[in-house]
Amino acid sequence: MSTITGPSETSLFLEPVATERARRCVEDVMADFRSGAWYPTRLEGRVAELLLASTAGDGMLTPARIRAALWEGNLALTHENDGRFAQVLADLVPVLEDPQLAALDVVDAAGELVGAVASTATAPVAA
Repeated sequence: MSTITGPSETSLFLEPVATERARRCVEDVMADFRSGAWYPTRLEGRVAELLLASTAGDGMLTPARIRAALWEGNLALTHENDGRFAQVLADLVPVLEDPQLAALDVVDAAGELVGAVASTATAPVAA
C-alpha cells in the first residue's frame, strides 16, 4: 500500500493542476475503496477488467486505452457511483497525453486502482 506524494516542499515549481487533480482523485477513490466507503459496480468492474486486459502486452495505461474503456462504459459509467471511477479515468487522460504533466506515482497508483476495481468484476456479490 503506497501513498501518492506530490512535489517536495522545497520544489521551485508548482505541480500542474491536471496532475494534482488526477493524483487527488485516484488517492480519494482508492482510500474509499480500501475503507469500504466506495465499492465498484458491476459495470465499473467490467470496464476496469477491459482496461486491464488492454494493457496486458505492455502494462501501460494510455489515453487511447482509457478513452476506449470510457466509451465501452458509455453514459451509464458516468452515473454509476456518482461517476467517480469514470472521473478518475477522465482525469488521467491529460496527464498521460502531455509529458510535462506526467507523474509516475499517479500512473502507478491509477494502475493499482484499475487492478483493484477489475478484481471485483468476478467477485461474488453479497446477497
